[in-house]
Amino acid sequence: MSKVFLGIDGGGTKTHAVLVDLAGNIVASAANGGANWERTGIKATQASLVEIVDRVLSLAGLTAADIVASTFALAGIDWESDKELFSPTTVELGLKTDTSFINDSIAALFAGNPSGIGCVSIAGTGGKTSGRSATQTFQTMGMDLGEGGGAGQLVSLALDYVARIHHGLENQSKLTKLVLQETGFTDETLFFKAVARDSLRLSEDLAPRIFDLASEGDAGSISIVATVANQHADDVSAMIEKVGLSGSQVQVIRAGGLHTAGCVNFDETFEKALKSKHPGAITQILDISPVYGAVVHAAHQHFGQAPTDFLKNLFEQARTKGDL
Repeated sequence: MSKVFLGIDGGGTKTHAVLVDLAGNIVASAANGGANWERTGIKATQASLVEIVDRVLSLAGLTAADIVASTFALAGIDWESDKELFSPTTVELGLKTDTSFINDSIAALFAGNPSGIGCVSIAGTGGKTSGRSATQTFQTMGMDLGEGGGAGQLVSLALDYVARIHHGLENQSKLTKLVLQETGFTDETLFFKAVARDSLRLSEDLAPRIFDLASEGDAGSISIVATVANQHADDVSAMIEKVGLSGSQVQVIRAGGLHTAGCVNFDETFEKALKSKHPGAITQILDISPVYGAVVHAAHQHFGQAPTDFLKNLFEQARTKGDL
């Protein structure tokens, strides 16, 4: 009978599953839709998780009995009580071995630093900051309240900036033309009326276009990109203090679309703000799927500490394989 670890990384739009044997070899992988229960509801999320686990096991010709440890790293697990929602999932899948449910940001941390010690900044569709020391784990709420909100915050600030231009409070910016083109309006007044009366909402997909305008030197875009970058850096700075890693060469993993887009304005602002408070911070942009961090987390559960050869094999194969 083969023995494997199960890693699950479930975000707002996509869920990855991977099976890895005890030597660190990737056995099978699969992907399906999002697994954020706050968006799709707990029952739909549970059904999606059961489907992807059954499928990846089928691809490998294995059963749940072959899983020695599993980690489900899911968006929307923001409080300890959230983990209890997934007890039926464990029962339905027949996972009788070590099974953990953690926030997906923690998987990104383990994927970047296998020890799991340090901080992680997620700036994707939304935002999240988490940190771990040898004795404690903390995470922000992921609610865009008092913390960086990723692409959602960037787009929201763009809308606010365009409104300020409309009221004569800001200088002209290419943001106005971008927002109107994106929504199909030619008249600003009609656009804002639709926002106010028809609940018109701008998509987070607008974020890369805002990055482009910032790179072209548009002052308004540069301003809001800097605001979001500074907020995410402040979140990390506070998390470093909270987990007691201040003054050390703390590892900071950067993950999510805003961190990986290569926008010089965002990157330089984030790095400068973080290093001004924590000069010893060592930043790293995550270059593999966070699902492998979930596998590492599961391996630590099983081995106590994942062996060096296991980690070497896993990360070499993960980088060769690329994203799922």
